[in-house]
Amino acid sequence: MKYWLDLFTWNTWQEFCKAGGEVSGFREKRWATVSRMKPGDLLLCYMTGLSRFFAILEITGKPYRDNTPIWSETSFPARVPVKVNLSLEPEYAVPVKSLNDRLSYFQNMRSPHSWTGHFRGSPTE
Repeated sequence: MKYWLDLFTWNTWQEFCKAGGEVSGFREKRWATVSRMKPGDLLLCYMTGLSRFFAILEITGKPYRDNTPIWSETSFPARVPVKVNLSLEPEYAVPVKSLNDRLSYFQNMRSPHSWTGHFRGSPTE
């Protein structure tokens, strides 16, 4: 089992839930990474803007490409079927900075904001 970072905005999470909460998607240019995901892998969901981990999704099938509308921002065509294992309301979500002594990307930083680079290329292992 592998763990992957999955970014959401408040809007993309609401659209995910409204569509049934069964498909997570990523930009087409991330297909090579998405294609390495396997059933049983977990997506650790991070809400941008809020800077908190708020959900865990379990991948339930093979990655695929699809442009069926789910999100209003873009189609996020590199997709995986998922089920929600855990979802927290924003006020109970885990602030990323509260984990800075436990997460490797906070170690040996050249600047106090360099950790954010790890969060720009979702999904990342």
